[in-house]
Amino acid sequence: MLLHWLVLVCSGGKSNSSVVLYHLGKTGVPRSHIYFQLLFALLPFFLLLLCCGFDFHSAVLSRHRKKEKMSTFQVHSKSAAGGTRIQFEMVPKFKRHRKKERFLRADTLSSPVNTYKIHKVLGQGVYGKVVECKNVDSKEKMAVKIVERNLSAAAVKEVSILKNLRQLDENKNNLVRFVEHFQQKGCSCLVFEILDMSLYDFLKKRSFNPLRVSEMRVIAQQMLVALNALKSIGLIHGDIKPDNIMLVNHTAQPFKIKLIDFGLAHSASKITAGTKIQAVGYRAPEVMLGCPMNEAIDMWSLGCVLAFMYLGRHLYPLRCEYESMRILVKMHATTGKGERSDTEAEDTRAFISLLKHILQLYPAKRIDPREALGHHFITGLLKRKSSIVFTFSNI
Repeated sequence: MLLHWLVLVCSGGKSNSSVVLYHLGKTGVPRSHIYFQLLFALLPFFLLLLCCGFDFHSAVLSRHRKKEKMSTFQVHSKSAAGGTRIQFEMVPKFKRHRKKERFLRADTLSSPVNTYKIHKVLGQGVYGKVVECKNVDSKEKMAVKIVERNLSAAAVKEVSILKNLRQLDENKNNLVRFVEHFQQKGCSCLVFEILDMSLYDFLKKRSFNPLRVSEMRVIAQQMLVALNALKSIGLIHGDIKPDNIMLVNHTAQPFKIKLIDFGLAHSASKITAGTKIQAVGYRAPEVMLGCPMNEAIDMWSLGCVLAFMYLGRHLYPLRCEYESMRILVKMHATTGKGERSDTEAEDTRAFISLLKHILQLYPAKRIDPREALGHHFITGLLKRKSSIVFTFSNI
């Protein structure tokens, strides 16, 4: 019926027998003539659909709708005398994913010995959120990491590692100070000292303009002290990146930093090959390849952080591990001469020298924190004649 209607439209409303016979399999009208007539007849129809907002990529034509208006089925089962009754209920899709806020501003968090009043949210992620609180008694500001109920096992592991860190001097070794932990509303609450801002946020505030080499030296030295302390107790941080390096108080103590977030930390003696840790752009080659790993993976991540400060951009892509590996191989396979101008500062060459030692593909050849602390870039004893050249020009 629809085909006959289209034929009538194409023939100007007259039932042309030759056209009809053509569509029934007989010849009589040139094929190209019919195609053009059909095209012009249907063109206004498709234009009308486009104007009305129909989606041609969908299997079923439907108007564009806001996501929150889309519905889905929710299944409820109830036991009854005659068996189990299943009830289907149509609910808005967005309601299914909406999580009820367990903690709001001005709420209080109570441990066995302290009470904290929530002031604001500092950050949020898949684990839960970090809120700024004030101790009701001492008036001291604290940072409380609230871990969701479904991640309680991860919180228990992190608390165990944080307790293990107490054998180290947190201030001397540039590690965040862990205060206490407790449970509230089914969530795990981990209390830390309050810090200023992350290294990433600091660079973002200055439009990712690279830091001066003298500023990078201060940060590198403190991070090497932190990693050396972790290595002394056989601990891998597993998530070294600018977001987890915090400025303590940039106004009062410029570039004084502390390392935070031990949620992905592992014992070096217990971690197994193939364990996926570290952010993609800061992931060591041995982690990507599923090879055995040790504390050297943290040094690789630190090298990527130093390159980030030097370049004002990430050294390797953050989203795609394959692309990250491709660039890594390309960079280390390049054997260009590398230009050195007479005006290049010696401390910059020393920085590049340290970076080359840190970003070694083979973990056994990678410089460790103790050795790096003795490098002339850190000590300030600059070598006048450096034969090491390492450039980013071919990345």
